[in-house]
Amino acid sequence: MQVERIEVQTLADRACDRLERAILSGRLPPGTALGEAELAGQLGISRGPVREAMNRLEGRGLLQRVPHAGVRVVCLSDTEVSEIFAMREVLEGLAARLAAGCMPPQEIDALEAAAAFRHTAPAADQIGRSKPGDDFHVRVAQGSRNRRLIQCLCTDMYSLLQLYRIRSGGSPMRAGSADEHREIIHAIRARDGARAERLMRAHVRRARDSLNLQLSPAT
Repeated sequence: MQVERIEVQTLADRACDRLERAILSGRLPPGTALGEAELAGQLGISRGPVREAMNRLEGRGLLQRVPHAGVRVVCLSDTEVSEIFAMREVLEGLAARLAAGCMPPQEIDALEAAAAFRHTAPAADQIGRSKPGDDFHVRVAQGSRNRRLIQCLCTDMYSLLQLYRIRSGGSPMRAGSADEHREIIHAIRARDGARAERLMRAHVRRARDSLNLQLSPAT
């Protein structure tokens, strides 16, 4: 018999969890200034765990230190969003290739239900605990069985994209996106890694192009 392991959370873990949920739910919108003392008072803890939590979120790109202005919730520019999508194209393509080689059949079956996922911000009670189980891209990344790739795509990069969707009011599903998901699933099921990677990269590239980002000519 197997029993689920109990996770021990420090005060810094809990503070980080609460702050992340507040940021990704929009309760702390992009550009919001944050102070250690005020947050510590609101959370009912000392400033030490709050400082550690803020440092963690800064490392993940959700907070930034502005000279002479302190710490603020990051406000992503269109150029930064474009850079994130450039990384996604490469990394999610790799994830699809790896998933085609090792994703179990039952997980591939579960992808079918995720094919029509709409890119909207997750419910507040989901943020910081687990990523939405019906997210097609999260499932493909998890299917790669590459822990570093999963960490990058499903935690750090996922959080930044959620932050962007708060700014843009949530991105409705692009026309044809679900069909592209199903083509990727077909390639993964056929164990055709090269095709899965090619299709995923094209899919992410089209998603980026659909955003009509305002970029400088040099970008």
